Amino acid sequence: MPQKKDQSLSTSLFNRGLSLARASIRAGRFAAGGGLANIEVLVQELGRLKGSAMKVGQTLSLYGESLFPKEVNDLLKNLQAQAQPLSWPAMERQLLNELGPERVDELDIDETSLASASIGQVYKAKIRATGEIIALKIQYPGVEEAIDSDMKLLKVILALPGIFPGGLRLEHLLAEIREMFMQEIDYTFEIRYVDKFREWLAGDGRYLVPKTYPRYSTRRVLATEFMSGVRADDPQVQSLPLERRNQLGEAYFDLYLRELLDFKVVQTDPHLGNYLVEVGSSEDKLILFDFGAMREAPDEFLSHYQNLMMGGVTREARLVEKGGRGLGLLKPEDSLQLVEDYVKLCYQLCEPFHVEGAYDWGASDLPKRVAEQVKHVAFSYKLRAPPREIVFLDRKLGGVFMFLSVLKCKWAGRELVLSSLKKFRGLESN
Repeated sequence: MPQKKDQSLSTSLFNRGLSLARASIRAGRFAAGGGLANIEVLVQELGRLKGSAMKVGQTLSLYGESLFPKEVNDLLKNLQAQAQPLSWPAMERQLLNELGPERVDELDIDETSLASASIGQVYKAKIRATGEIIALKIQYPGVEEAIDSDMKLLKVILALPGIFPGGLRLEHLLAEIREMFMQEIDYTFEIRYVDKFREWLAGDGRYLVPKTYPRYSTRRVLATEFMSGVRADDPQVQSLPLERRNQLGEAYFDLYLRELLDFKVVQTDPHLGNYLVEVGSSEDKLILFDFGAMREAPDEFLSHYQNLMMGGVTREARLVEKGGRGLGLLKPEDSLQLVEDYVKLCYQLCEPFHVEGAYDWGASDLPKRVAEQVKHVAFSYKLRAPPREIVFLDRKLGGVFMFLSVLKCKWAGRELVLSSLKKFRGLESN
């Protein structure tokens, strides 16, 4: 069946402004009790606009039903799937502008996109001279130019009653999204991290990282080795024996620990589509191919954050409090009750690594309980902005839990976490 395609993308500031204005009217009607149809049109408008507008919707969906009305969050979660591909002629013009006719003529390109996302589309191509199959990620035209105008209008929409939870720092969140987005649209940044992770993970058979093709890459085009696989929620993966699903979950979690404590740079876009599985006859591999949303974890931050982690896993309130004060999350004037509530939250976050035996990730309602405790702590006491690293790590931790939950893992990760932390703490003391 042929793909349904948007024939054009609203790239002028005027046209995008009109689209977002229409979206704000629909959102206002929803906030006033106008029904689900209005918020559904809002989400569809964000998907049609793509770019930063769509990225905001996708990022907000990660905050879950506990912070948004259920009907709003259900629609936001489907935003990625609702993205309709842009027609090939528009994307071909962008490709020609970036690579020039000579390099484009070196490629045989399948004009049907493999994937459509907030920033661009992915196509399969063959290098004529070598026969190598590559994946071409082409950025939508006009995405960068529209970021600031989109953000201003989206701030107005999200400030409407009933859309964004009161008490949360909307400006901080939008600023974080904008910074992340500015990084993601520079594919020269991403290609560096693809190469770094390919080097760092060389020799570890659990992971596959594609090689890059600088000749066919620019700021707005990224060419990498084509690798095929399926998502974690695909029936091929879901039907694997528990032991193999546990191995995939352990590989995913071990990668997170290595990113944080060894590489000190974390991939912070936990969307399921950013990791594929190569299902083998007897063993399976994780395919890593999206390195746009990378965040560094500075040494000073990690020296405090690892105390939170170790204290949460071992149930040592002293370590949790030490880490919280080092990060500025706890202040000298804080009440004993606030400190106790904060320690309880850290214990809760580390629940999978404290229970005896294997943890049932698929059956756990931990994210819901954590969100309730976060709201209690945030709304019961004077709010203070956390370190920016906490924001992206919270996003990543949510993705880690989601991945293991989708795999329905029954796996005990306590020893893996403790051994990683002990290794890090040993290095810290040298």
